[in-house]
Amino acid sequence: MHMLETYALTTAMPIDKCFIAEEEIDLPSNPYITFHPCDTKGTARQYSYWKEVVDGLKNFPGFSHEIIQVGGENDDRYDVNTSFLGTTSMHSLAYLIKHSSLHLSYDSFPLHLASHYDTKIVCIFPQTWKATGPFFSSEGRFICLEPNYSDIKPSYYQRDDPNKLINTISPEEITAATLQLLNRE
Repeated sequence: MHMLETYALTTAMPIDKCFIAEEEIDLPSNPYITFHPCDTKGTARQYSYWKEVVDGLKNFPGFSHEIIQVGGENDDRYDVNTSFLGTTSMHSLAYLIKHSSLHLSYDSFPLHLASHYDTKIVCIFPQTWKATGPFFSSEGRFICLEPNYSDIKPSYYQRDDPNKLINTISPEEITAATLQLLNRE
């Protein structure tokens, strides 16, 4: 059972799609993916190998999507086609993600926006089970990756992870998942 379903059962509240007002912005003319790599709330969701993921995508023969980084103005910057760091509101971010071919990130608000719009998703879950992932996404439109929890269980604590479990997910695995979903277009 998904975490949202459990919450709905315990509160006797129905699950329904939410509404978010969208703000139109100029979109790239080429197909693009949105990329949200940075978490400023702690270290548990800070993946150390995003650069290798971006390089793997950009250097893959036939990869023609632009990579658009979203997030806060002080986030780490990656060598992507376009940066929207610090320039989007929640409403313009919703519009950007809605028109994206795929959203690539850790478990975050933009991930759940992408799920709301049924945008394809590749996400990593560093401190929770991937079963808490994108509730509104259609089957086959998302790939959620998580560390191997056979020896150490997820902490659900986003501030710190002394084991840095997020880094046990390989950049090649993330790149392959992204390419796999994009090839389903």
